[in-house]
Amino acid sequence: MKDHRRRKGEHGMEKTIGHKQMLKLFLTIALPVALQNLLTYAVGLMDSIMVGSLGEVQLSAVTVAGQPFFLFMMCMFGLSSGACVLISQYWGKKDKDTISRIFGIVLRIAVLVGVGVTAVALLFPHGVMGLYTNEQPVIEYGVQYLRVVAFSYIPFAFTNGYLTCVRSVERVKIAVVTYSISFVVNVFFNYMFIFGKFGAPALGVAGAGVGTIIARAAELVIVLLYALKKETRVTLKWGYIVKNEKWILHDYMKFSMPVLVNEMMWAVGSSATTAILGRMSVSAVAAVSIVSTAFQIVTVFIYGAASATLVIVGKYIGERKFALARKSANWLVVANIVIAAATAAVFLLLKDTFMGFYTITLETREALDMTMVVAAVIILFYAVNMACIVGVFRGGGDTVFAMLLDIIAMWGVAVPLGALGAFAWGLSIPLVYFLLRSDEVVKAFVCLVRMKSGKWLRVVTRNADGTGGAGPMPPESSQVLE
Repeated sequence: MKDHRRRKGEHGMEKTIGHKQMLKLFLTIALPVALQNLLTYAVGLMDSIMVGSLGEVQLSAVTVAGQPFFLFMMCMFGLSSGACVLISQYWGKKDKDTISRIFGIVLRIAVLVGVGVTAVALLFPHGVMGLYTNEQPVIEYGVQYLRVVAFSYIPFAFTNGYLTCVRSVERVKIAVVTYSISFVVNVFFNYMFIFGKFGAPALGVAGAGVGTIIARAAELVIVLLYALKKETRVTLKWGYIVKNEKWILHDYMKFSMPVLVNEMMWAVGSSATTAILGRMSVSAVAAVSIVSTAFQIVTVFIYGAASATLVIVGKYIGERKFALARKSANWLVVANIVIAAATAAVFLLLKDTFMGFYTITLETREALDMTMVVAAVIILFYAVNMACIVGVFRGGGDTVFAMLLDIIAMWGVAVPLGALGAFAWGLSIPLVYFLLRSDEVVKAFVCLVRMKSGKWLRVVTRNADGTGGAGPMPPESSQVLE
């Protein structure tokens, strides 16, 4: 009896220690990632404020011209997030060599894609702009911006790929340092070249592109110095970038391609929503541009929490702690919902402040006010989806299901309803915006059902020599999960 009480007490102590470690790891990753994204989106906010002071047409032009970069950024996010599926579980095994080789694959593909996107933007700027809007003044201003900012894509590819992957080995401070410096550099040089300060020419919208290039160059220098001089968990080698083990490349493609397709189809869907809004009116583009910037800023901790969830769940699976992986997943989804409620409240409290930053017409302001309210509601569903799809499902290796859910909800629900609302039903901007984000509502309910089933938990690692294979959770672990 005494031994039974002792074992029970020890089990309770282990459980408490596990929860404390999980909470510490969660905050250690989530807070810096949130700050990193806050800095990134703050740059976007400052850009839109400075460019917006030139007029609504210029603001709309830069917003539309930013769509190629948005697609590119989501491609980079897909490539690196797919790698994080593997890296998080290999980090649980402490297999640093395989992790370094995965980094090499990501960086090689990222730079090659960056070269391709840069070429398209430079060679066909009018064609790119014409995909999103038929407003000629918007196209002309957008081309001015696109021809400059395209040179920032390649350094961004390397930097973003590295910093996204390195967080899966619990290195997050370097991203905060990098983006803090980048924020200051970007704002300073944007101000200088947009308005012609400190002896520089006043380049208008093109000046925003110049500031972005300088900031991306600063990020690249910082990351290279860190990777080559400071980092010990990941080895950056030229040989790992140009050549990799076939089995590592195979597993990377197997688990990252669904993530890449997922992000790209979601991004193309988001670009389709921009195209829909662009054909409604300049006010629609301007209103949703402001809402999107505000949305991104206030939801940074939701994204940070989802990133932390991926690392925690993947690490526990890599350590073969399947019960802890599942329990932590449930706990972290609940935590995301709580965070979302607080975020939505902050969003509503700050909506008038956000609107006050911009010089916009009365029509745009009225549409913007109600669209902000709609966005606050969407935040609650968005948090569930981020926690499950980006966090739990990817950390658990369930990338195919996450891909199918995102694609079907976006292209089967949101885009068709948004197009009907805008062009067939003649709905207002706030209602069209809700329809264009209605996929978040659908996905949230499906995600919770999938979470409960436990089918998302998969092992994606191999032995050091490449033997073994990825697959579902081992049958012998099922008793632990009861």
